[in-house]
Parts: sequence; structure tokens; C-alpha cells
Amino acid sequence: MKSTDFNQLKLHLAELQPRQRHELLMLLQQPDSFPELIARLEELTALHPTCPHCRDTPPYKWGCMNGRQRYRCRVCKRTFNSLTGTPLSRLRMAERWLGYAELMMASTTLRYAAKQCQINLGTSFRWRHRFLQLVDYLKSSELAGIVEADETMIRESFKGKRKLTKRAPRRRGSDKKNIKWVKVMVLRDRHRNEADFVLKRFTLRKLELALLPRLQPDAVLCSDGHLNYEALAAKHHLLHKFVNSSAGQRVREEVFHIQGVNAYHSRLKQWMHRFHGVATKYLHRYLGWFRWFEQTRKSDVQPIDFIWQCAVQPRFQQFNRT
Repeated sequence: MKSTDFNQLKLHLAELQPRQRHELLMLLQQPDSFPELIARLEELTALHPTCPHCRDTPPYKWGCMNGRQRYRCRVCKRTFNSLTGTPLSRLRMAERWLGYAELMMASTTLRYAAKQCQINLGTSFRWRHRFLQLVDYLKSSELAGIVEADETMIRESFKGKRKLTKRAPRRRGSDKKNIKWVKVMVLRDRHRNEADFVLKRFTLRKLELALLPRLQPDAVLCSDGHLNYEALAAKHHLLHKFVNSSAGQRVREEVFHIQGVNAYHSRLKQWMHRFHGVATKYLHRYLGWFRWFEQTRKSDVQPIDFIWQCAVQPRFQQFNRT
């Protein structure tokens, strides 16, 4: 831009309203795709203006704040914007979300992401777990055909907890005899539909709650010789094919095996190794994070799409559900 044009532009800046100044500042500070994200959210909220507090509709406009349209509910009288009721609500420094999402897609550690985005380590932890709330919507609700089921063991961890109540603190690498493990059960069909569950106790009741709502009537359950699977199949009259892996059996009748879910376990543990241990209380979110990678590894997903899933699914699938 020529200097004369730039001087004319500066003269017009004084005529801008506060909202226009904020929008211009956001355009200058943020990446090119971030205003597109906010515009898409604003447009979707305008098309489906449902109150995230009481789910009543339609609200009416109630001014603007930080460049975003606010609404007020006619019933509960509470206000909201396009991010209210989503994991991104009340998060600051929005201009750095895309950069942080790109680092999450690269599976970087918290400290590295905090350093690259110039944010506090606590902020990096909070952003990661806000973004990971989208994984609750990615678990497959239907499993058909040959459904492989198997468990893997992951070490119980209290990483990040300052005061331990269940056991005395110990030095790293010591007391290996008293290590406790947590079972992770993974269900996977041949169409790569997946569901995983953290089970501290692998009982028949928990297996029923996890498997039966997802298993289609014509599905064939394929597992190892664990007694819980046999009891489940006998109780609910399921077609069950078990593979006796302890006896060296890998494939049964040329099509029934659990090698797909075992390979999934291997990739999962190899991916989790980079985090040097995951706290058990957050293990389900990291399982969902890896599940997101599995579902999108053959597609070209951009950081804006990652944040779009974080923002849209909680609001327009949970609050607008009829």
C-alpha cells in the first residue's frame, strides 16, 4: 500500500465504532482462517438460535461483546453467544487457538505447545482438555459384521496429583511388584468403527453396558477365551467366535480373528509413549484423541476443522437434540 493510501486509512480509523475497531483488531492479530471460524459459528447460531441454558427458542439479540453477537432468552432471561455451552466458552486468547489445534494434531507435549503458543503451562493443559471434549461424540454407536473385542492393560497413574490418598508416594521406577493396572477394552468391527472403555474392573455387568447397546442383531462377536465373553454370549444368545490365543491359535475358520484390535492396541501404546504416562482420570480422553486420529488419518483435516468439531458438536447436537 502506498503511503498516501495508508495515511487516508488512518484518518478513517477514528470514525470506526467500538465493535468495528474490535473486528479490525481481530483480523490483524489472528490467522486468515480464524475469522472464517467465528463467522461460521455466528451464522449457525443465527440459523438455530436455541438457548443453551434452558433450550428454549427463539431468543432475541442483546447487543455485542468482543465482536460477537449476544442473545437473550425470552424464558430464563440469560444471555449467551455463539460459544456459550461449548468447550471453547470463556477461553481467552482466541487468536492462538488455531496454532494450538495444529500442535495437538501433531501430538506434541503440553510444555512444547505452551512454549510455541507463548501461553502458560496451566493454560496449555486447560486448552487441551477443552478441545478433547469432542471425543465423546466420536465413539461409534453401532458395530456390525464381525466385531472384534479385546482388552489391553495400561498402568494406573496419578500423574499431576499433588496429594496421594490411595497409596504412599514412591520414587520413579521403584516398587514394581505393587504396580496396579487398568483394563482398556476396545471394540472394533471390520468397517473400522471403534468404541473404547476404561474398566477398572472387568465384570459381566460392565461388559453388557458397553457392548450390548452397540452390537447389531446380525453381528458376530469375536474375542479371546475370556469367560465374561462366553457368559455374555450364552446369556443373550449372541453368535460368538473365540480365538484360543494361549494355545497359539490366531485365526479361526479363516475369517475370525482379533488381529485388527490387537494392532489397534499396539498403535495406541506407541502413540501414548510420547506423553511419558497419562493420568488414569484423563485416560478416556486420550483414548478418544487417538480414536480421532484413527478416524481422520486418511483425510486432509485442517486445524479449523478440528476446532469446528470442538465448537459445533456440543452446542448443535446436544442442546438442539429433540
